[in-house]
Amino acid sequence: MRLWTRLVRHFQKHYRNFLKTELSFKSLFRVYNNTYMNEIEELEKRFRELASKLKTIEEVAETNRIGEKLSFLRSIETSEMLFELEQAGVKVNTIWDLVHTRVSYPTAIGILINHLSKNYHIGNKEAIIRALAVKEAIGKASSALIAEYLKTPKKEENLRWVIGNSIFVTITKDDVDSILPIVQDRINGMSRGRFVCALGKVKSEKVEGVLINLLDDDEVAPQALDALGRLKSQRAKEKIRSLLDHPQPLIRTEAKKALKKIK
Repeated sequence: MRLWTRLVRHFQKHYRNFLKTELSFKSLFRVYNNTYMNEIEELEKRFRELASKLKTIEEVAETNRIGEKLSFLRSIETSEMLFELEQAGVKVNTIWDLVHTRVSYPTAIGILINHLSKNYHIGNKEAIIRALAVKEAIGKASSALIAEYLKTPKKEENLRWVIGNSIFVTITKDDVDSILPIVQDRINGMSRGRFVCALGKVKSEKVEGVLINLLDDDEVAPQALDALGRLKSQRAKEKIRSLLDHPQPLIRTEAKKALKKIK
């Protein structure tokens, strides 16, 4: 029997008892890091291969098996966090359960923030970030999310975009000074998009000025138009009108939408 199969059965049988001591946590994570990170990478590579082409019946079955195995291996990594959540009255099987639930979980916010900076697999990291995109995290999570964005490699553009998506929910005026350098730095690419949209929720002359300048940056101009429309920016009106003839259809469309909001 493969080591993976033995650990799966042991973990499923003894999960809750396994979580009760610090030594158990350390043992579990040591086994996980030494044995399964490479296997996860191999499984994800195969999963992407299968997802990129038409599947036979056998390939569909293999895709399902890989998905189940990946879900379990990732859950091992987050077992300490899941235990903390349960102690706080939030019972879930994976962090993704929080992302998909309609039930609020205010007692989980602090735990999620504490674990955000830890070295989790990117799939678990994304789940934590998305789980913080709730109103209960407003005024609490932004600093940690921005710190995570700044330390995330630029090649992980999707994860950086997801962080901006959560910031869209959690932003307050106190976050603006940390966000402006992100949106103005073109090296951050498309991952800036949701940060730019988020600025449309904070009325400020400084923000308005930055957003107007971003209309010259085609990469985020659509998001800047959305934000300026939210702000009903009279200052931006003429500049937005000039974009009605922009060569990019999306920018033309967003310019029309923004002008309707501004009136």
